[in-house]
Amino acid sequence: MTQPLKTIGIFSPSSSVNRERFDKGVSILNHRGFTIIIHPQTYLGEDTGNQLAGTPEQKASAFMDLWNNPDVDMIIASCGGNFSTQFLHLLDYQKIAQHPKPIMGFSDTTALLSALYTRAGIKGIFGPTVQTLGRIENLDRVFEMLSGSPLTQNDFKNIVPFANQTLTVTAPIFGATLSVLISLAGTSYFPNLKGHVLLLEDIGEELSRLDRMLWQLNQVCPFKNLSALGFGEFIDLKDTGRPLGLNFEEILKKYQDCAIFTNAPVGHGATLIPIPLGQIMTLDFTRKID
Repeated sequence: MTQPLKTIGIFSPSSSVNRERFDKGVSILNHRGFTIIIHPQTYLGEDTGNQLAGTPEQKASAFMDLWNNPDVDMIIASCGGNFSTQFLHLLDYQKIAQHPKPIMGFSDTTALLSALYTRAGIKGIFGPTVQTLGRIENLDRVFEMLSGSPLTQNDFKNIVPFANQTLTVTAPIFGATLSVLISLAGTSYFPNLKGHVLLLEDIGEELSRLDRMLWQLNQVCPFKNLSALGFGEFIDLKDTGRPLGLNFEEILKKYQDCAIFTNAPVGHGATLIPIPLGQIMTLDFTRKID
């Protein structure tokens, strides 16, 4: 961060909030000393029983309201879910680029983060939403980074180089939820990740769909052009119906066109290290795995 963060703006780019979990996250932010501005759009749809948090136009308006508010130092997505792709075409990227500020979220917010990175050069943060703060165990590290502490190799101390590879790279880093990132394929919002370390995570996917998404991603973002490819948590993987015949590691073996590692510090679980998109960092892990 280039300046101390005092005021955080919140809106709902994806689904409607769960009020109990959302309020818990807001309480955590208040306890940490932040002033909070919650855009009224944030609460749209919470009483309808469906996921809609307003129209694409309402979401775009809420985002631009917060972005144009000089009192807002940072924006955090209220929660994930669905629909963040559907207002991307309504944003004023030229105006956004003129007044950069950090924005944080993950899961479905991947779409918004990618669009801002690609169309406006905004280096957002792939990190917790307000609603996930209540379940995150590494909160101190999260708020250290929001206070200016950089991403370091120590944050990657548990990674495992895959299939007897060594890993020493210095490159910009990018974090994404795989299913959301691949939904941007063929659009002007898909990021140019050449030379990056790409971190991927997801939840609730079929093994067959995971394999298909990795194949597609390798077509639009050739893995051979990445500096490295990291896999975080893939929670609740499924293999329903007729068995695929491959497990998670066997799927990864098909895509070794660059250095690959597992146990990246991203995912839908209880720990999530904020990933400042585009930050150049060095990963130096030379241990070999049988």
